[in-house]
Amino acid sequence: MHWFKRKIKNQTALQRRTSYGILAGCIGLGSNLILFVIKVIIGLISGSISIITDAVNNLSDTFSSGLAIIGFKMAGKKPDHDHPYGHERSESIAGFLISIVITFVGLQFVKSSLSQIIAPNVVHMSWPIYVVLVISIGLKLAQVIVYHQIAKEIESETLLATAKDSLNDIYTTIAVLFSAVIQAQTGWQLDGWVGLGVAIYILFSAVSLIRTFISELLGHQPSKQLVENMTHQLVNYDDILGYHDLLIHQYGPNTIFASVHIELDSSWSLDRAHQVTDRIEHDFWHQLRIHLVCHLDPIDINNRKYAKIYEAVQAVVKHYDLGLTTHDFHVEELANEDELIQFDVVVPEEITTSDDELLVSINHDLRQILGDVTAEVTFDHHYMGDDHTLI
Repeated sequence: MHWFKRKIKNQTALQRRTSYGILAGCIGLGSNLILFVIKVIIGLISGSISIITDAVNNLSDTFSSGLAIIGFKMAGKKPDHDHPYGHERSESIAGFLISIVITFVGLQFVKSSLSQIIAPNVVHMSWPIYVVLVISIGLKLAQVIVYHQIAKEIESETLLATAKDSLNDIYTTIAVLFSAVIQAQTGWQLDGWVGLGVAIYILFSAVSLIRTFISELLGHQPSKQLVENMTHQLVNYDDILGYHDLLIHQYGPNTIFASVHIELDSSWSLDRAHQVTDRIEHDFWHQLRIHLVCHLDPIDINNRKYAKIYEAVQAVVKHYDLGLTTHDFHVEELANEDELIQFDVVVPEEITTSDDELLVSINHDLRQILGDVTAEVTFDHHYMGDDHTLI
């Protein structure tokens, strides 16, 4: 693996990811094809349905490796007119297709294993067949190690899924080997039952993988590590008052867009505020490779009247004891000298109270404290990370 790292050391992050993915696909393509041919031969010689089933599983892995190569190749394409955010989700599509193939193979295993249980065939085993099965286990274990190393290097869910499939193959072959030994010693017809157990295990694994890749394609919650990296970067800016409403959009591991509200002193000039946010966006791109857009949120930190209203808002929200937090606090003076209080409320996921119920309660309680005021509240439910807001 070290020689390969040296070979691609001058490539960009996206190019390295593509190169690693194609390498893993080629390794899988060659090794799985060899295993398929060998197991088909010994399966036909021995008459074992479980070995033939295992061979077909290796053939499906060969197709999966081909799909992985295509997926990584497409994911490495640069953004174009029709796909301005790049093609990195092609990797997830390839993983999804691989999962579908695994599901199909699992269903075929169920069918062939049930046939073997109903009408068992005589299985003829010999020591060369045992040796071949042990060698195939070793080869699959090498696959798992290589896939895990590359997946860790490029943080690829597709390769982790492929590694998991190879690990399933090891369990499959071990089960086939043990059943063959037991059947040879006792005469028990275990071949079909072992094949059925392997098939059910493969189906459960395939369904889990399908759910994972569908989640990625739909747009899943970003990783905890990514959110922590971004929030750690934001808290290091001493000249901002706070931040909130962090949103993250991922179009692949290397294509990340985000937006955040940055709280600044309202007495600043527009040019100064722009310089600060521009520096933050610049740092995010060059240090984290994230396209960040900052929204300016000016705060009047010296207005005592607004401070009093804010204290009332906090008292009301905390009184509900629901874990609610607020940000984006503004007060607008209306023509009739009434006040329109505007703020956002972050609602934890476990809260079942509706937004409408909360709005009515907040307005009622604020009027009890402040008189004839109106609260205009925006309820937030799906922002990432913790808010670090001055208000």
